[in-house]
Amino acid sequence: MSRTIKEIYNEALKERNKRMELNEFSSDSRLSILNGITWTVSAVIYSFETILDVFAIDISSAINSRINGTPTYYANALLQYQKGDTLTVREDGLAFGYASIDESKRIITQVSYSESTSDINLDNKLIMKVATGQKGNLSEIPQNELLLINAYINKLTFVGTRIEMTSRKGDILIPCVSVYYDGAILESEIYDAIEEKLNEYIMNIDFDAGIYVSKVIDAIKKVEHVTDVHIDSNEKNGQGIFIACYDGDGYLGAMQKIERMSHTSSGYIRQSTGQGEEKSIPDFREAIKLIIDNGCDTNCLQTN
Repeated sequence: MSRTIKEIYNEALKERNKRMELNEFSSDSRLSILNGITWTVSAVIYSFETILDVFAIDISSAINSRINGTPTYYANALLQYQKGDTLTVREDGLAFGYASIDESKRIITQVSYSESTSDINLDNKLIMKVATGQKGNLSEIPQNELLLINAYINKLTFVGTRIEMTSRKGDILIPCVSVYYDGAILESEIYDAIEEKLNEYIMNIDFDAGIYVSKVIDAIKKVEHVTDVHIDSNEKNGQGIFIACYDGDGYLGAMQKIERMSHTSSGYIRQSTGQGEEKSIPDFREAIKLIIDNGCDTNCLQTN
């Protein structure tokens, strides 16, 4: 990191004062010729060090974007996959690429990666999660297309690297909680507002990010007219924030309660469709119990 002009100037003064031949020119005035020259040289040195900082950043960015087989390299390569197009070897023979870039054919919009180790195989395995669509409306990539994507990434894989590609139906979020509200609007309006806030939470969450119980509850609390969100342990069926995930074979697992935080299987979450395998999984409206809050708050009238 470059020094300030003042720091460079002060260091130059210390060095200058060590030289006896320059003592006769010493002066406390900033307007003296020698101090003026020292300040000018300090400014030039500062400019040079600033340029070096910028150069270092550019070099670092160039190194990070090199074709060096890092997880980020494979993630970027997947985002550049073009459905239906064939990879060709560059003229210099050093890399693969497409003859032309077509954004409309790039079906992979979300990628995350993690490394998995095994006692049987000492080599690490890179697990890549992929999805298509836009945030808040993501979906899995069909298996037949995933086979083509695997063939694509295998052409770019460096020797010794093992990659496993996964794309699954979204994990289902089930917020089984008691929501207290002031009764100022209809139940249907409260349900609409809660659903909107939960969808907003889903929209803003990063791909493959952790799902926190506190953040789901906070999203519901942001709804106007909601006074409290409570997980009632006395409820017959039990309350809490649950998640249901699909496995690698496409089968839906049982609802699992999130104690504090949970990672997703697919990389993203959504609401139950209430159809097919999800018929028994409640959507937001079915999972949430609305209760009019009759408790007194600071706005209640006080009587003596």
